[in-house]
Amino acid sequence: MTEAAPDPDAGTPIIGDHPATSSVDRPQRTWPWLVSIVVALAAVVGLLWAAGGFEYRDDLETDVAPGATFTTGPYVFSFGGATIQKRENYKDEQIWSLVVSGTGRTTAEESMSPDYTDLFVAKDVPSGAYREAEGQEYGREDQRAASGGAHFTPGLPAIPYRVTFEFPASDFEPGTSIAFVAWDLEWRDTSLLQVGDFRWAPTSHYSRLELPLRRLADDLD
Repeated sequence: MTEAAPDPDAGTPIIGDHPATSSVDRPQRTWPWLVSIVVALAAVVGLLWAAGGFEYRDDLETDVAPGATFTTGPYVFSFGGATIQKRENYKDEQIWSLVVSGTGRTTAEESMSPDYTDLFVAKDVPSGAYREAEGQEYGREDQRAASGGAHFTPGLPAIPYRVTFEFPASDFEPGTSIAFVAWDLEWRDTSLLQVGDFRWAPTSHYSRLELPLRRLADDLD
C-alpha cells in the first residue's frame, strides 16, 4: 500500500504528439481522482492495523520517545504520559477515561485547532482495544476553564495540551503503558471528485509513542 502509484502515462503508445487515448486531457482528470481513492484506502488500512486486523507494519511507523517533540502537518507536539480512571458516562455505563498529556503549538500563520478524531488513536496492546480521540483540552489543567482556549495561536511557544479517550470498562484491565498514535498530516484535496476541498488530512504514516500509564482512583459516585 505504501509503494508509489503507477504513472498513468507509463507504457501508453504515442501517436503524433499525444497519447493514444480518446481525449488528451483524460489522464489529467483521472489521476487526482485515483490518488484520493488510494489515500483513503491507505487510511482505512491503517485503522484496521490499529484494531489488530493486519500484520504489523514498521515501514509506516516512526517511533517517538515519551516527552520527545514531533511534527505532523502544521502542529508540533510532545506527550509524556497518560492517566486512566474508571468512571460512569452520561448513560451510567462504566468506562475508562484516558487522558494523554503533553504540549502543542502550531507552525501555521493563523490560529488552528486539530481535528482530533482524525489525528489521534490510543490502543491497549495486550487486549487489542483501541479508540479514536473523544476530545482535546488546551492550557493548564487547573486553569482550563479560564484560559484553556480552543486553538493554538501562531507565534506562541508550546502550551499544555491533552487528548481524551473513552473505552468501555469491559474492554481491558489497564497495565503500565498505553500505545498512542498521531497520524502524519498533509495538505490535500480530500474530495472524491477533486473539486478543491483542501484540508490537513491524515496519511498512512504515523508517529507512535509507548506512554507510561498511571491509574487514578475510581470515580463511580
